[in-house]
Amino acid sequence: MTYWKRPDGFPYPQVWRRFQVRDPLTGELEAYRVQDLPPERFEDAIDHMCNHFLRDEPICASLNLVGDTVGIEELSAVWRRVVEQRCAVVCFKEASDEIIGLNMLTVVSKEDSHKEPLKFKSAAVQTFVDCTLYLTEKGNLFERHHIDHFLSAWGLSVHPNFRRRGLATEILSARDPICRAFGLSLSATVFSHPGSQIPAAKVGFQEEVVEKFADLANVGFRIPTKVEYNKLMTLKIS
Repeated sequence: MTYWKRPDGFPYPQVWRRFQVRDPLTGELEAYRVQDLPPERFEDAIDHMCNHFLRDEPICASLNLVGDTVGIEELSAVWRRVVEQRCAVVCFKEASDEIIGLNMLTVVSKEDSHKEPLKFKSAAVQTFVDCTLYLTEKGNLFERHHIDHFLSAWGLSVHPNFRRRGLATEILSARDPICRAFGLSLSATVFSHPGSQIPAAKVGFQEEVVEKFADLANVGFRIPTKVEYNKLMTLKIS
């Protein structure tokens, strides 16, 4: 077993999905694409995550991570490592380079379990990361699914101006062709918000581990969010 690297022979950046959705205001069909995040947009993507994901994701929002300067720097450093793996994807309108949505995709390897646990100065970041890893580890994915690698993510976000168009569902739909291209049989992510849990279910993700946020306090994660459930969900690629 080895740490995962993007296989040779795939154009980069590559378009993984094209689709059309109707503008809720004008009723007109608009064309979009989901593609690899190009290197020249890495920092723009991280800015998007800091400005939007941190405000929306229930754990980050409830712990006021958007106001945590140290935490923002630490999570930005995590995202920089993620995008260097070159499998994060971005959603653009056709003929535009405005970032509409992002999925900070990463491939997790069985070998990663031998690394030192991630440590952060920000208590909010540590809670966010530890709670996410708690559900993932509880899923026992490598043994349960007999795999060495799976496609995961460090955040899904759609720009507020483009919500209520089904774009999260379309972005998540790109997981299937990406997994097939890279020879991965499973995608697994902890979805903490109904705005991502519902789209994930629409594209075939199944609930693997479900915890009430209120119950997570019993294992040390005191997260004052009104969202009821945190869910590890998996998509099997057949």
